[in-house]
Amino acid sequence: MKTQFIINPASARGKTRERWRDIETILRTEGLAFDSTFTERSGHAVELTRAALDAGATLIVAVGGEGTLNEVVNGMVTPDGTPRNPDAALGVIPCGTGGDFARTAGIPRDPRAAARHLARATRTRPLDLGEMVYTRDGKETRRFFVNIAGIGFDAEVIERTESGSKRGGGTIPYYTALITTIWRYQNKEVVVRMDDQRVEGTMNAVVVCNGKFFGGGMQISPNAALDDGWFHVIILGDLGRLEVVLNTPRLYNGTILEHPKVSEYRATTVTVEPKQRMLIEADGEFIGPGPATFRLHPGALRLRV
Repeated sequence: MKTQFIINPASARGKTRERWRDIETILRTEGLAFDSTFTERSGHAVELTRAALDAGATLIVAVGGEGTLNEVVNGMVTPDGTPRNPDAALGVIPCGTGGDFARTAGIPRDPRAAARHLARATRTRPLDLGEMVYTRDGKETRRFFVNIAGIGFDAEVIERTESGSKRGGGTIPYYTALITTIWRYQNKEVVVRMDDQRVEGTMNAVVVCNGKFFGGGMQISPNAALDDGWFHVIILGDLGRLEVVLNTPRLYNGTILEHPKVSEYRATTVTVEPKQRMLIEADGEFIGPGPATFRLHPGALRLRV
């Protein structure tokens, strides 16, 4: 097995470069042979992943935040969602501000513990892959994701989070952006098509989930699983500002689906058509305005566990 680690030294507010020294020592002590490369710019992890696979790597490990993981995933598949190497697996050492994918996958969120876990892992599990199709600069564009994509309120929070410093890490920058967005956001008129279902109305957000968590520990989709062959689509209806504030604790304790204005659906294809400008995010990264179509590729990747 040829292993390639792709490290984003800028993640965790620049602390990952220093953390990598401890992680590397642990991996060497555990007897794992590997190569490693640091990313230098946005999109670089996609290029490094493709190059590593072309060179024969069979385990690609993302070391960084959700954005680093997303880039590695996009490097592991072709534009139609086919794995570049069906025998290659994905590994994750979370070093970012959220660690939401790791929460669902059962990967330790402490980077050192995750390194030991990875070095001792002996199996892989299927990992469903999400595909998002949208328009950018007048051209149809595709992007893949493995955790959560959303259109609406959550994407505006992400845009505001990314425009800030992310200082404080974890839930702090997200929660700050969340509070700001609550008072400025206007719900949208939206048509959502999910396989053979159609839902239309005033919505706060449509969240297309492969994993359970987003936003640094918010459990938006408690029933989701990474390998069940379904998107779990969470529609947040016409929630007012006060309702959003009062029900934020439900996102952390996993009871958001109990709210009467929140609905859950299962589907493999989802199309979201807003009648007003509505923004998109994927794996915690701001993408741009909708509309968008989401398609599931069941078990397209393998996750090292």
